[in-house]
Amino acid sequence: MRSGSGVLCISAAQLIVGLCLLGVYEGYKAYYFEKFIGEEGGIPADNVSVATRVAGYESPLDFRSPMGFSFYLSIFNNMFAIFGLAGVINAQRELIIAFFAYNAAQMVISFHAFVDICTDAGIKYAGEPAKLTSFERAAATFIFFCFMLSLLATVFAVKAMDEVKSKQREEYNRMAVLSDTLDFQPENA
Repeated sequence: MRSGSGVLCISAAQLIVGLCLLGVYEGYKAYYFEKFIGEEGGIPADNVSVATRVAGYESPLDFRSPMGFSFYLSIFNNMFAIFGLAGVINAQRELIIAFFAYNAAQMVISFHAFVDICTDAGIKYAGEPAKLTSFERAAATFIFFCFMLSLLATVFAVKAMDEVKSKQREEYNRMAVLSDTLDFQPENA
């Protein structure tokens, strides 16, 4: 398969980008819970601002947080990258369709997430963790790579689907000809 190698390369690149995105998320989570919340420990426990920040926007465990969203995006990115790898290696049309469908959706989702995180990185608010902006920029960079790889993956997945279909048609035609040949009975004169 000519485009299968392209799907393999893009799937491998998506897997690496997903793992890098997971690394950025885990780095922020470690910073947030060990350093930032630890530094806020001197503030009385009834302080509403600390509780609000922990339970709200900047918590890496909250899906509404850009960092929380990057965790879920890396999970789905890696899962469907494996589908793309397995689909091309085993010529499984269903896995390639799942890879194609995910990448078609990811083009829109990752672009919107990229714009949102870039906007969030430019907003400064009172009590913001010191390193939040650098983590948001790193996450935005890898989400942009997800977007670009999704564009390429969509092109290559469509070509790979056509190649898998033609390969299956060729195999069916070969088997049909073989069965006709085996059923051939010469007429006795």
